[in-house]
Amino acid sequence: MYRLVDAIMIAMLIIMVGSISVNVVARYFGMAFTWIDEVSRLTFVWMSCMAIVAGLRRGLHPSFVVLLDKTSGVVNKLLLTVINTLILLFLVYLLKGGIDYISKVYIQKTAILGISVAWKYAAVPFATIIMILEVIRALVLVWKKDDCRLADR
Repeated sequence: MYRLVDAIMIAMLIIMVGSISVNVVARYFGMAFTWIDEVSRLTFVWMSCMAIVAGLRRGLHPSFVVLLDKTSGVVNKLLLTVINTLILLFLVYLLKGGIDYISKVYIQKTAILGISVAWKYAAVPFATIIMILEVIRALVLVWKKDDCRLADR
């Protein structure tokens, strides 16, 4: 699953950089492609959401580890369980909000490409579902591993 996330990120980066570069060169010669602005925005949103997923999986997001460093054993596992449960609740709320928003705007079309704006906003629920699965995996690992600090990496 994470190779898919990385592949989406790389593809979006290549499309975004490539299309913007083409437009820069085209503008130099007095012409520009109007659709490139929409494509670059769409790819930026998807790339950003996939980067958030990758950051969560790799443990790159900021966290407060002061309490985790001062506890061990069952207390540490309980603390990690509470933290991951709170993250999970937030992600469920985010997923619901993303789906609700898409259901309201899916009939709108982009100005130039004429595609549904839901394609742009679908990145949030898509990324959120993957993050929910990752947090559930972390919750399971907290209680499976002897050194529960490995579970949040």
